[in-house]
Amino acid sequence: MKRGLFTVLCLIVISFAAVSDASAAIIGNWSGSSRSWNTGDMSILKSTLIADGDTVLPDSAITAGILSDDVFVIGEPLAAPTGGEISTLSTFVNTGGILLLFNDSGFSGGSANNTILAGIGSSMTVLNSSASVAPFPVDGFATNNDFNLVGQTLGTSPGMAISGGTAIAGSFISYQQLGSGFVFVFGDRSDHNTFNPTASSVNGQLFLNITDGPAGEGPTPVPEPATLLLVGSGIATTIIRRRRRG
Repeated sequence: MKRGLFTVLCLIVISFAAVSDASAAIIGNWSGSSRSWNTGDMSILKSTLIADGDTVLPDSAITAGILSDDVFVIGEPLAAPTGGEISTLSTFVNTGGILLLFNDSGFSGGSANNTILAGIGSSMTVLNSSASVAPFPVDGFATNNDFNLVGQTLGTSPGMAISGGTAIAGSFISYQQLGSGFVFVFGDRSDHNTFNPTASSVNGQLFLNITDGPAGEGPTPVPEPATLLLVGSGIATTIIRRRRRG
């Protein structure tokens, strides 16, 4: 009897911990980026993500280890990854990962990111021309989880236009689904501290939505402790009745 009840209680605690952490994302950063989310320019966004329960990993190489990440950030790459690294990125995206590719004005990162996009099978392209900003349309990432951004406008600076994919925020941001994952391409650094990317700002809200995943694939609602206790009590009662019958 005691052993059965102890087992039930352990399962309740484990279930509560697992469900509570369902929305947390593990975010990797490429060491070949000129500015990652570990750079001081992106410190507000990093703090916002951590406060939301996400983990922002130190900059690292593109190896098989990134397959355990939920999100991988490449910020204005200094050079294109190798063929083997691009193959790893392709596997990462196609098996459910979210890849974020950042560019900046002056085509910073554009050439390397175009090499990545072609290598992973994306039809998107970074153009060496100015982007145009527009309010968010109805979209899985604009209405996802915590924030509804439809009709709101992203804070931006002059950047490069993105061609192809599904456009959000005008030609500043586009994304594409590859396999069970997604690749996002940004025409400028809308994650920069200049745009105050906090949980209460449009820019910060967008990144929190993206790291949670597309609409319908976001965090699982966390049951109240009282609900979990009721479930546990029901299981315990079932165990007791079965033992009495035995």
